[in-house]
Amino acid sequence: MKKLYSVFMMVLMTIAMSFTAKADITVTLKVDDASRLTAYYQFYDANYNTQQVDLDLTQYTGEQGSTFTISGDYGYLYVNATSGNVITYAMNETTGSSASTGSSTYFYIGSYAGAAQTISIKSADLAASRTASCTVNIDDASKVNMSYYDGSKVELVNGENIVKFNPETESQFQISHVNYGETLFSVKLNDVAQADSYGRYYVTVADGDKLDIAANFPVIPATISFSYGANESEVIGCLSAKVNGVDVTDFDGKQLSVMMGDKVTLVGNTDLYNFNYAITVNGASQYFYGSYEFTVTSETNTVEVNATKYTSYNAYITVDAPENIEVYPGTSNTPLQLTAGVATTIEMTSNNNYINVRPTTDCSIVSIQVNGVEYGTVNGYGTSGTTIRNINENDQIVITTKKIARDKVATIWVDDLSAAPYGYGVQRYSDRASVTLVSGEAATVNFDDSDNPYYLSFYGPTYCTIFQNGIYTAPQYEGSTSYYVTLADGDAVKVYLASEPNKYAVTFSQNVENAVTSVSTDGQVYANWANGFTALEGTKVTLAVDAENAEVTVGGEKANVDENGNYVVEITKDTEIVISEASGIENINIENAYNGNVYNMQGILVIKNANAEQINTLPAGLYIVNGKKVIRK
Repeated sequence: MKKLYSVFMMVLMTIAMSFTAKADITVTLKVDDASRLTAYYQFYDANYNTQQVDLDLTQYTGEQGSTFTISGDYGYLYVNATSGNVITYAMNETTGSSASTGSSTYFYIGSYAGAAQTISIKSADLAASRTASCTVNIDDASKVNMSYYDGSKVELVNGENIVKFNPETESQFQISHVNYGETLFSVKLNDVAQADSYGRYYVTVADGDKLDIAANFPVIPATISFSYGANESEVIGCLSAKVNGVDVTDFDGKQLSVMMGDKVTLVGNTDLYNFNYAITVNGASQYFYGSYEFTVTSETNTVEVNATKYTSYNAYITVDAPENIEVYPGTSNTPLQLTAGVATTIEMTSNNNYINVRPTTDCSIVSIQVNGVEYGTVNGYGTSGTTIRNINENDQIVITTKKIARDKVATIWVDDLSAAPYGYGVQRYSDRASVTLVSGEAATVNFDDSDNPYYLSFYGPTYCTIFQNGIYTAPQYEGSTSYYVTLADGDAVKVYLASEPNKYAVTFSQNVENAVTSVSTDGQVYANWANGFTALEGTKVTLAVDAENAEVTVGGEKANVDENGNYVVEITKDTEIVISEASGIENINIENAYNGNVYNMQGILVIKNANAEQINTLPAGLYIVNGKKVIRK
């Protein structure tokens, strides 16, 4: 099956079409040295395609510069420094807004700032612009990333490094560990320790400054002490700990013995305890949403926890067949152990007062009752499951399930899937399981009523027409190629994508009340027949008529009768089927009787291969003999 057609292009078109073209924008560009720079601008054309135009900067050099025009009401100008050079000045002189400098810069040019804008760019030889320097001392250069503000890397070696920089554009350095998530022991500027931001240091230097970077932690034991405030005895078990990713099994909640540089992870039991979203580590408040990780950088460390215990209570759940369902309390990933027909205790807390119920494969939830009251509707969970919320103390939850037999069978036929160039999707409602189709073949669909409706969608065909048991099925909306189809046992669905098949209007006219007991199309009962329908050419419409004085005609001619005494009309054009009083019913006697099978009007065989004498012994009534309706008086 082809993958479903991506909606990405449609989203792009929607965004693009939201822009309405306005007046063009004239941009005056001034650069100081065309040999040190390259530039291009971008805009959307009338078809909403991105257009790029490269600029020959020799035409834009000097105080006057030169102009270019951006079609529409916005665009972008991109300027890059060539190798060994740097952008030192970037300004939209019309708006007074500057752009970042360094190896590259860009400007958003919008009509809100006027139809004419002036942009000035200045550059320099990179090495010549670095007139300032600082000394960087480092213990292990293999563990340190140091870069200029624009992201270009500073090459370092162990020991002393003289690092040159442009004092106007490169005075801030970024320093971090080479491995994401790991930290450096310390960074000092002129012997003053610098604070990091999530493991990254942003340090602004001046000419002659000294940076000391220690990547390696000293091999020194360290301790972490924990405090919990006045209610320590109630909440001391609220945290568990990991050191370098390994669980600390003997953590008593009061103290951890670690080494400098160890990575410590604190995990809170948020099901039972409220942490107010914060803990304090070494005097600094940290956001806490269930876990917090930090690197030990001091010999003595403190963690202050302000937690309270949630109120706890019990509720009870009973299921009929535990193998058909899984039940998870709150945020737990471990399902409850259930016994059929036995109430199982669920430990609840005031903030974790819900359970998640999920049917197992090929199973369905029939009913959920909480204290004898139905929870939601079956359509709300079925094979998908649900979450039962706001469970109170002593609530009694009873869940009834079933194993889905999927013993009903239908078929879906499609003429040519290649006519849907962007693929297709056929899914059942219950669990969104897909059905695979093959061109020219009838795919067998095993289903249960809970699987209805089936969703059929075809992407990009010229035509898309669907018939269910020969009757035309309307799409979700006019012009759509997506359908919801409710299947019954024995149904046949046909999908035409390559070309439109012949289809005809079928209408009914009745002047004998309650004469028709059922109408079937291609062997399947159709309840709404009286309103008429559109049928695929060749569809057989079968009418069971339960009246001695009624018959079925088409175009003034009596319709064919099958061996069961039912009228059969094959649709080959627009057809009106008339149910009216019977005419031409034959009276049987010994002289005009003839041999054949005899059926009553309920389609039951009365005499097989009857002769005239046997026929004339029948009780008075209406019969079908050799496909003709006759009466025995």
